[in-house]
Amino acid sequence: MNACQNTDREIWRKRPGDFYSPSMHATESGGIGINCGGHVIVAPVERWHDCGEKLLCVDPTLPRWRWKLAMRLLRWSND
Repeated sequence: MNACQNTDREIWRKRPGDFYSPSMHATESGGIGINCGGHVIVAPVERWHDCGEKLLCVDPTLPRWRWKLAMRLLRWSND
């Protein structure tokens, strides 16, 4: 019987020591994994950045009002 070795390195955990709390980790292949509610998405850092620009409207070339709205929504979601 062969066991799998976890080679991921934890970067951050919302509540240290709480196995079920949201967390981020780096994979051996260079991806960034984000765990929320037991569902993990792993992607290269460039893809996470692309998501931030497109989905969160933080692209600096967008109209100023869209950027301000995105920043307000990001602050609200962290409360």
